[in-house]
Amino acid sequence: MRIAILTNAFPPLSRGGAGRIADVQADWLVRHDYEVKVWTPEPFPETQGHAPVEAFKPRTSVPFAKLSKSNPLTRLFFHLEDLAPNLKAVDQIRAWKPDVLITHNLTGCGWGTPRILKAAGIRWIHILHDVQMFEPSGQMFCEEQDWKKTWRKFWSSRRAKAFGQPDVVISPSQWLLDEHKKYGLLKDVNTQVLPNPVEIPRGYCENKINDELRVVCNARLSEDKGIQVLLDAWQSIEPRLGKLELISDGPMMAKIKKLEDPSIVVHGQLPHEEAMIVMSSANLLVMPSIIMENQPTVLLEAVAAGINVVASDVGGVREMLQGYGTIVPPDDSKALAQAIESAINQLINPQIREQIIAMHNVDEVMDKLVELTMSVIPV
Repeated sequence: MRIAILTNAFPPLSRGGAGRIADVQADWLVRHDYEVKVWTPEPFPETQGHAPVEAFKPRTSVPFAKLSKSNPLTRLFFHLEDLAPNLKAVDQIRAWKPDVLITHNLTGCGWGTPRILKAAGIRWIHILHDVQMFEPSGQMFCEEQDWKKTWRKFWSSRRAKAFGQPDVVISPSQWLLDEHKKYGLLKDVNTQVLPNPVEIPRGYCENKINDELRVVCNARLSEDKGIQVLLDAWQSIEPRLGKLELISDGPMMAKIKKLEDPSIVVHGQLPHEEAMIVMSSANLLVMPSIIMENQPTVLLEAVAAGINVVASDVGGVREMLQGYGTIVPPDDSKALAQAIESAINQLINPQIREQIIAMHNVDEVMDKLVELTMSVIPV
């Protein structure tokens, strides 16, 4: 079976969870003798191994990779242009003649691209990762003004028309699926909830370092990821518990360094393998996000690596963790500080941990994905 994957993010250029999930899927399919090719907008990611990757020229005036640094008017024009199909991508994928198209996040790929490919007879499965379909920024804050709901209704209607109807839509969480349906999306479409696949080598769990208490946050250093809330919480704890280690970079990097707090260590952006070693040898992982998160890969990796977590109660996080770790109200530094102090030496629940790991087992999840894929191909 030939499977084409269309995604706007793919390693090594992608740092987010959506790109990693697309990579995990492609790698598993190749290892199980499926013929796979990945399409993603330029610039071309120089991957090693896994499925072959082919880049196509974006049809928008601004590349997706530079969108976050553009002014609001430029971003508006980008999203309007991006509603139309990318005919270069359509031609490349059609020429390869896949049996099935699997799409991930489509911003920058042309929202109408898969609809044209389906009309050409290619079966289509779409996988949700976040709220991009009805919120162009991809971000929903825990507290927002009412006008944003009107804004999202406008975009959801535009994108629904451009997007069309996949044969199957897969959501990692019921929360994310329900959010799409609130805005009138995915009507009369076969929808399925299937957790994201996450695979952590067993060796990570054997590298514990307990000579000093270590709290890790593996998130972009920005306000929306709750970094300021975390800093306020950490600096309110007296005496300090040990070290707060920040993995990644972002707009708050300079501000954090100016604090000159010896208890805060900034690693910067690390390759995934190195980030996992740092994270899995810590006592606690904190995810203080103040935006709605679907199924953060970093939390699944922490669970798989056997460390405790404290996470904001946003989006699908509570649904995903099922009682593992500690859930705190978002944007509440006092509650976060208390949770960190309580959780630092708290024992994890091994039964819940094993249950979460089993739900996200790569082989189990991918077997179900292949089963859904086979179900849309005519006999």
